[in-house]
Amino acid sequence: MTLEERYKAILGRYLPASAVNPVFCFLNSHSVHFHISRRRSSKLGDYRMPQPRHQYHEISVNGDLSPHLFLLVLLHEMAHLNTFLAFGREVQAHGYEWQEEYRKLLTQYSNEGHFPAETKDLLAKYTSRIPLNHKAGEELERQLKQIDDPERASKELRLEDLPIGSLFRIMSRPQILFRSVEKRRTRYRCIDEKTGTPYLVNGSAVVVEMPKQ
Repeated sequence: MTLEERYKAILGRYLPASAVNPVFCFLNSHSVHFHISRRRSSKLGDYRMPQPRHQYHEISVNGDLSPHLFLLVLLHEMAHLNTFLAFGREVQAHGYEWQEEYRKLLTQYSNEGHFPAETKDLLAKYTSRIPLNHKAGEELERQLKQIDDPERASKELRLEDLPIGSLFRIMSRPQILFRSVEKRRTRYRCIDEKTGTPYLVNGSAVVVEMPKQ
């Protein structure tokens, strides 16, 4: 087995089969140092632009993601790379330039059939304008999880599933014990149970319910 074949075989463990070749071509053409990471509570993926001490592009994606969600996160990071190449360092991380690059990649991979057919309308809604439709993006992530692994998705608990006053933790800030106070449209006003610091948390956030103290 050649080095390319081994690389593609590894990608095939995590990506939808149809996306392996175009993803490999992108990573290879930009000499990307690509890493499959263990589950990280703070992020699903990461892009590091070239620096004096590592003069190469570096992308990592959590390896516990379902195949189409893995692809979605990887395209997010690939868009950061494209944004850096086109505009350099002096743009906002998720500003207009990045959103446009992400939209181009999502549209390309959707048109090429690398996402499930049933997500086509939602993908189109997500990418229909800049700024991107954030709510549609959250719905897309949820739908991809449901398609890829319905059993796992059915076990996920979201903040909107809990009654007001519940204690919970979220993946992005596992050190904080939150308590929900009130619902505000799609978000919930919550407080840090220890410090009383207020937060607004999206109702679709995946949470772990904690026993009341």
